[in-house]
Amino acid sequence: MLFDNAPIHDAAGDAFLENNGIPFIRLPPYSPDLQPIEGVFNDLKVIIRNLVYFNPHFLEDGVRLQALAASLITRRQIVGQFSRVEEKLARVAAGQCF
Repeated sequence: MLFDNAPIHDAAGDAFLENNGIPFIRLPPYSPDLQPIEGVFNDLKVIIRNLVYFNPHFLEDGVRLQALAASLITRRQIVGQFSRVEEKLARVAAGQCF
């Protein structure tokens, strides 16, 4: 189980998990590199920039621009982000810094 630093994730929650044998990792305060969706959003921003660069008229309809950009994100890109985060989390779990 992963915990970010939301106020609800407190010492009582840690104790509950430990007492029930549930392994968990507490993420650093700001850790976008451990959030797969952040990488997907970065890919989306690159696609949007490229679309607008080659056709500035896309700026006239932001919703259509976002929909087109989202349709161009590949399954491979998404899986790649999850794989990247999985590798980093394995290092964190092993006690290595990321």
